[in-house]
Amino acid sequence: MATELTEQLTRLGHKSELLVMRYSTLQSENVRLREELHELKAELAAARAEVEKLNIDNEYLRVSSAIAPDTETAIKTREILSDLVREIDACVADLKKEL
Repeated sequence: MATELTEQLTRLGHKSELLVMRYSTLQSENVRLREELHELKAELAAARAEVEKLNIDNEYLRVSSAIAPDTETAIKTREILSDLVREIDACVADLKKEL
């Protein structure tokens, strides 16, 4: 019976050593994963900030494209302004003749 008890204690000692080794490994893995989580959270925050900046830039471009005319609109506007300037010049010339 004493040998059985000694064998059981030996097996229990080996199992406890194995358990301690596994626990140590899991602790190391936990530390590594927490560091990785911290890095990934920082990357996510940076990516979210970049997305927000790009959304703002996109909105600015959308507004500026609505305000700034395209080439065709600019050409038509210049033609209208040129016609108006010619009419004004003609009116001024007529007024000078009447004076």
